[in-house]
Amino acid sequence: MRRSIHSCSLVVGSLLVGMSGVADAQALFLARRAVGRIEQMAQSAPSTGASYDTATVIVEVAPDKVFETIKRLLAQNTEVRVTRSNDARRSIEFTDGTQIGGIQVNPLNDNLAQLMVSTAHPGIATSTTSIIVTRILNVCRELNVVCQLPDS
Repeated sequence: MRRSIHSCSLVVGSLLVGMSGVADAQALFLARRAVGRIEQMAQSAPSTGASYDTATVIVEVAPDKVFETIKRLLAQNTEVRVTRSNDARRSIEFTDGTQIGGIQVNPLNDNLAQLMVSTAHPGIATSTTSIIVTRILNVCRELNVVCQLPDS
């Protein structure tokens, strides 16, 4: 009796380990499909004109390298001024005098990072999402990785 319980436990444990490998493989497959694909969103309030634009991308680059590249590119950009930087959170806030924005680099693992960019602006009739996407593409180019918009 004791032997059958031990054997049963061994079989169940082996199945669980095998299933976790399948789940890891599926997660890796999904992540691979998302790497380099820029997702974007914009919204505005008709009554106030306040708007925000957001874009995100996952890149196969160490998060610290992504953050250092962003800090360097922002320091070189004369159109914006950095208003706050938090190295521990890998986040930077900035302004161009009319709108505010923020960038955060989220580590997904040692060599995989999610870059999130968001801007908020009052009363600008046009969306700034295309500007954000252009800047993300510049960061990707600097990091020597391929980023693109998803197929519509």
